[in-house]
Amino acid sequence: MEEENVQESAQGASSETQKSAYHEKKISCSNCGAPLSYMEGEAVITCCYCGTTTMLAGLDNIIKVESHYMLSPELNAGSAGAALRKWMQKGFHKPKDLPAEARINDTNPLVLPYWIITARATTHWRGMNRKTRTTGTGDNKKTETYWEPVNGRFTEEFTWPVYAREKTSEFWGVDMLEPGKASVHPDWGKFWLRSGGGASSPNKNLLEGTVGFSIEKIKDSGMEKNLVNGQITQERAEGNARSRIVNRHAKTAESKATKLTDCDTTVEVEKADLVYLPLWLMSYSYSGKPYKALVNASSGDVIAAEYPVGKMARVVNFNIVFLLIAAIFAVLGSGEGGSWAWYIAGALGGTALLYTVLRIVKPLKL
Repeated sequence: MEEENVQESAQGASSETQKSAYHEKKISCSNCGAPLSYMEGEAVITCCYCGTTTMLAGLDNIIKVESHYMLSPELNAGSAGAALRKWMQKGFHKPKDLPAEARINDTNPLVLPYWIITARATTHWRGMNRKTRTTGTGDNKKTETYWEPVNGRFTEEFTWPVYAREKTSEFWGVDMLEPGKASVHPDWGKFWLRSGGGASSPNKNLLEGTVGFSIEKIKDSGMEKNLVNGQITQERAEGNARSRIVNRHAKTAESKATKLTDCDTTVEVEKADLVYLPLWLMSYSYSGKPYKALVNASSGDVIAAEYPVGKMARVVNFNIVFLLIAAIFAVLGSGEGGSWAWYIAGALGGTALLYTVLRIVKPLKL
């Protein structure tokens, strides 16, 4: 199916709204001397002539960013749409006709800056586990609760992505790229038995597949107008990553004991790399409802998305709940005088069957 109404509309740093909100400033490129315009508050500025990136680390402290990479933009608007439709084909929770019936409305390019903080975190923790034991015999037999001290140590390696802009809400989906954040969101509508279909961002190494930053490759892809400058310096990015990693390890430690009494995390930062991530921000509609997706323009992976849940997933969830309850009443009905429970079990099983027929054989809006 052909992509409809594909538009490459510019967003972000070049918008008139941003220009009216901040004062425009100028410096000269430290490499080629070209004049560079940037908005007040931006601290990581990429030259659109030679591709050199400069970091404003303080008053009169201008630093050339040496560790500067990019993921090569390989997908144009059409191939990004094809990648999105391929993603729509996978997953039990999606409607079967989603790839064919989805209407792609907008396809917007973005090239966003990320600091990738390579670090190792080690946590030592101590706590108490609640346990029970049985003491005594006969009439003196009883169950008592006691606490057992536990401790441990775990280590994890990270390539933690820190978005180099102040507001992750600036572009849809950016806040979902942080490891552990919900990145795939199923739309169940008014259906109340919601379970499954979502996904979280993995601790993925965004340095894999990177190449040296090339402004020419950005220009060849037609994405240079949407190359966004950073606002967060390397020092701030490292601090941000440390804080997020410590919080993540604290949650992991809490899961290891009933009561956590001590948690000490050490984060060793190995390096920080500036990586520009090319993305296609896409909007599509299905059955008249709008949805969004963020496609990696280098790999074609859908890294954040919304999607409608299909009728089969709703039927399965409905049947699981009702048939489990029916099974419980069936067990109760096996006892003496339990005919009433059999009637309830039969009613619940019949409800599940009726719902399946109405949704699959003769679909209604339930």
